Amino acid sequence: MRFVVFFVFLCGTIAGYNDTLFNEIQIDDPADPTIALELDLPVTDRTLHEIYYDAVQAYLDEDWDRCIENFNEVSHGYKVYKRMVVNCRRKCRQRANGEFPIFPENIEDLQFYERKIRETLCLLTCNQEYLEIAGDNALRTLPRETETKLTNYHLYEYLHICYFKKQRYKDAADAVFTFLVRHPKHEMSIKSLEHYLMFPGVETQSIVNLEAAPYVSIYFKGVLAYERENYAEAVALFEASLASYLQAEEECRFYCEGPFDQGWHPEFTSSVANHFTYCLKCKQTCHQRLNNINGDYRGDMLKSHYNYLQFAYYKLGKLKAACAAVGAYFLFDPVDETMLQNRKYYSTQPTVQEQYFEPRQEALAYVKRHEYEQSLLRYISDEFSLVDRKFAEMKKKHQARREKSEEKRGKKIEEIEALHPPPGHSFSNTLLFNNISAIGDDKLAIRDRRPQWVRDDVSVVAEEKELGGKNRYVANGFLNSTECELLMRLASMTAVEGDGYNEYKSPHSKYERFEGITVGRVALMVYLGQIEPERLRQLLETTEQARSHVERYFGLDRPLYVTYTHLVCRTALPDSPEDRSDLSHQVHADNCLLNDQNACVHESPAYTWRDHSAILYLNEDFQGGEFFFAKDRATRESDSLVSPQCGRMVAFTAGGENLHGVRGVLRGRRCALALWFTQEERYREYEGTLAEAILQRVDSVGPAKEKDVQVPLRYEDLLIQYANSDDFLRDFLRNSP
Repeated sequence: MRFVVFFVFLCGTIAGYNDTLFNEIQIDDPADPTIALELDLPVTDRTLHEIYYDAVQAYLDEDWDRCIENFNEVSHGYKVYKRMVVNCRRKCRQRANGEFPIFPENIEDLQFYERKIRETLCLLTCNQEYLEIAGDNALRTLPRETETKLTNYHLYEYLHICYFKKQRYKDAADAVFTFLVRHPKHEMSIKSLEHYLMFPGVETQSIVNLEAAPYVSIYFKGVLAYERENYAEAVALFEASLASYLQAEEECRFYCEGPFDQGWHPEFTSSVANHFTYCLKCKQTCHQRLNNINGDYRGDMLKSHYNYLQFAYYKLGKLKAACAAVGAYFLFDPVDETMLQNRKYYSTQPTVQEQYFEPRQEALAYVKRHEYEQSLLRYISDEFSLVDRKFAEMKKKHQARREKSEEKRGKKIEEIEALHPPPGHSFSNTLLFNNISAIGDDKLAIRDRRPQWVRDDVSVVAEEKELGGKNRYVANGFLNSTECELLMRLASMTAVEGDGYNEYKSPHSKYERFEGITVGRVALMVYLGQIEPERLRQLLETTEQARSHVERYFGLDRPLYVTYTHLVCRTALPDSPEDRSDLSHQVHADNCLLNDQNACVHESPAYTWRDHSAILYLNEDFQGGEFFFAKDRATRESDSLVSPQCGRMVAFTAGGENLHGVRGVLRGRRCALALWFTQEERYREYEGTLAEAILQRVDSVGPAKEKDVQVPLRYEDLLIQYANSDDFLRDFLRNSP
């Protein structure tokens, strides 16, 4: 815990002093040999892949000079490589768009393909011009494995040690800090940084992030000028930072348009759609990378530019520019109370006209593109999931015809329910105990729980008195808007319609579509390489944050374990009546059965092992859907409503003292992370354990090499099959504490 606090403090200290304004390699035109020669581009017969692994070998050979030289060469070469690729793609896109089409009429969308052909011809020429300057190997595509190591800053994990061995302590501190920006919990690196700070000439204020984007330094200089009330300088710096930020995102988006291994041979249209979707998903992550400021994620980085600009322009007497900045800010946060007050004040000024509040064009274009792309990704996810389900249903029908009549009723049903329990019970507990012989007798205590750490900005906003009952509370601040968006996007990409078990499409209300995703399904998709491991990592970290907070808030005398995790979304159907009074989820308790006399009976099929529950909300842009506590099955307490919003969590004990339900979702889509906890370790959610093992496996050796594997509705058998057959997973589970 001490190391994490130290690193967070260091990030905050360094952020304002990190002058990396000139760390970027400036290349205006890759086809201009004069500019290229001024950069002293190395002409080499070695690829970046070869240089990287030669640097690693130098480290192993303890050849520190060669280690430093090679890692710096590959770092510099990779930046040049990316910039040249991006500049070629940008220039060729602009050139193709500016050409007159061969035929003036756009017949069958042929002008789109004509532009792509022109773009390709330009790229061939552009790349060849660069090859003539920098060597034949300069633009050879990097293996994905090597590029992943470069993008994750693993070269600095070696480089800081090489610097230290040569007694270059300041360089070592810069290198290890850069690595920590991407890996903030790497304990050995945190200890190394603490050690380097003990040497003369190494001071906290002087340490820099060697990979910081140019706009970072400009932005913090703007903040300093703003705080000193030098508003003219602040405006110039924030405008420059804003332009630099948007340029960096544009470059990231162009770089996303790289090669894509589909792993099969689709039709023409399918191959275009698949590659487009691959690129689009990559582009949607660009702003996340740009908002990592020296290890501190700032989801409002772009929005904050307009906040500073509106006030600085106001102080300079430029009300029209101030109002335009206000309009741009509202595109990102239309209900910000402070900005609403500012707008009201500006409107009272005699020279201000209503049209002054039209948002700035670059902000409007940015938000429109972002919303369109998100809608398109949701459409792709929804529609292709529907097709997959139809294929699965057809396959299931064919299988049913071949099955024997022995699966009708009785004992066989009990066996199926043991393997596929209803929502609220992790399958893995049962399956792992049934597969002890395959996994090993020493695997029942799989791993230690994660450290009890909760972000500093979490605050309890309502307790028993406000909520009208016992053992319940509400807290805000578990997630920021970007983190909520990422989890909602995960649900859109992977969720299964219905309860996920008995194929009930609308298990709680006929007016809503219910979708859910479990940790095990996400882990299986990560194992198969169908989604990025960062998605699973965020889900597990968020779950642990919630578990830790509940455990500490209630001051429990025994550890609390996650027993079931369900990321769920409820969407009002288009024909849903506006005056509907039904509930999205009926009044119930989480560990007992509520009978007609409102008594809560602790017996099967209730999940009697549950002790506490929590719901972590991901959005608020919908109507209805309020959580409420109830005294009995028929009564709702209006004074105990909890309105969902991003990052808000309601938590409570799981017994009859906390009956609860959910009001109907009238419009829109409501998403939340539902969590149940137990103090009985034997009911721990072993899907989480397998998920941790899969993350280790993917980080170490990559995903499984299997192609075109469809994750079935009942995925549990397949997940356990991989856990038993994969040597890495078996070893991880066997050796985990």
